[in-house]
Amino acid sequence: MSVPDVHLIEPLVEEPVRLNAISAAYERKFNLGNFESLTVAMIAWAKTRVPEGESFDLHDAKLRLRNMVRENVRAQLLVHQALAAGRLPEELFLGLAPPANSFSDPIYIRTVSVSLTRRVNLGDFNSVNPSYTDWADVRHVTQTPTELHIAIKRMWASLWANIQDELSRAAGNGPTDLYLGLPPIEVEDLTRSTV
Repeated sequence: MSVPDVHLIEPLVEEPVRLNAISAAYERKFNLGNFESLTVAMIAWAKTRVPEGESFDLHDAKLRLRNMVRENVRAQLLVHQALAAGRLPEELFLGLAPPANSFSDPIYIRTVSVSLTRRVNLGDFNSVNPSYTDWADVRHVTQTPTELHIAIKRMWASLWANIQDELSRAAGNGPTDLYLGLPPIEVEDLTRSTV
């Protein structure tokens, strides 16, 4: 059987493959020295809003989804560094960037999974390795990039609180006073004057 010459194939009028969902996953293990590490992972699933038969920039959608997942993982190293230094972590955007070439976004984030594993050397050849993962259906919060950012930020904050509590217990300091669930959404008080 011979392979057809690509020059003889007529160009397609319409794309025969229609993707209606894409996902991106990223995991990274950060070596913190002294036999300690931080492993961070995120998976995000996106669905298309594009009606059947219409096209969209799949390259841009995949690129933005990959960048969102990668930047979320990298941001958690900065959170760890801030917590280790006893300061508040820098605020980074964790949501999906807007599309490069259109006003309406052809995709929305449907489900997000975030995971943290922190290996700590307790000395005397002992270590502890707490790991927590949360999954969330975020379809109802992905109307704007800011809403998605807040939802993901709360998920990471919950994992960090659980990790810190477990490490405190393992070090013999007992439980922390941290809230282990999703932190409440901060609402700006618009009744106060800023003058």
